[in-house]
Amino acid sequence: MGTAMSMGLETENDLSKYKKKRSSSNSLRIDIQQLGDSIENAINLVDSAKSEIWRECVSCRDDHIQDDMIKTKCSHFYCKCCLVRLFKNALRDESLFPPQCCHKPIAASEKIVGPVLVQKHKEKAIELKDPDRTYCSDSKCAQYLPRKATPTRVCKCASCGVRTCRKCKKHAHPGDCVYKLDALLEELADRKEWQRCSNCCRLIELSTGCNHIRCFCKFEFCYFCGKQWKTCDCLYADEEYLYERDY
Repeated sequence: MGTAMSMGLETENDLSKYKKKRSSSNSLRIDIQQLGDSIENAINLVDSAKSEIWRECVSCRDDHIQDDMIKTKCSHFYCKCCLVRLFKNALRDESLFPPQCCHKPIAASEKIVGPVLVQKHKEKAIELKDPDRTYCSDSKCAQYLPRKATPTRVCKCASCGVRTCRKCKKHAHPGDCVYKLDALLEELADRKEWQRCSNCCRLIELSTGCNHIRCFCKFEFCYFCGKQWKTCDCLYADEEYLYERDY
């Protein structure tokens, strides 16, 4: 009886020790697994930090993630906000078109500025390459009227439906064109001594500076005589225009 009880106790002790060892082994396995997960998370964080390289925007001077910026040909970086503003300004002022950095054109990226703005710039490029541009004669519309494969003298605006004469740029009319300014505008142009660009027929006013004029159409001419720049013997500058005048 005593021997049987002793053997029973030894068996229970062995079973208890086995359970403790198994529990300890499972705990160690869990600790190793948790350690592995922690190491993996740390590696992922390091890789993520490496991928998020920050650069300074050459325009606003703020730091941005490089993946959200565009790198120009001159190795400068622009953030999305500044680049969008640059492209929108170029659409409003053709002297700023195409957008440039260090006198090098900036390529339009749909990822940064969006497909709508990219498409508008493509259309603007076609417009500015037109040597004899025509705009809708309705001043409230004034949309550019693209040239067609077989251009006609009269073209219809796709936006407002107004018909415009491509030759004189006024409302479509029968017969020959009559090149005459509105009476008030003609009087003002004569009084202010404005000059007309011989390339695009725009009226230009010189407020301050030399006689060398670079028109919106990129044509360069002499403000004094109206001829192409460096083809006349006029003075480089008129003292009257060298300083800002009070009107």
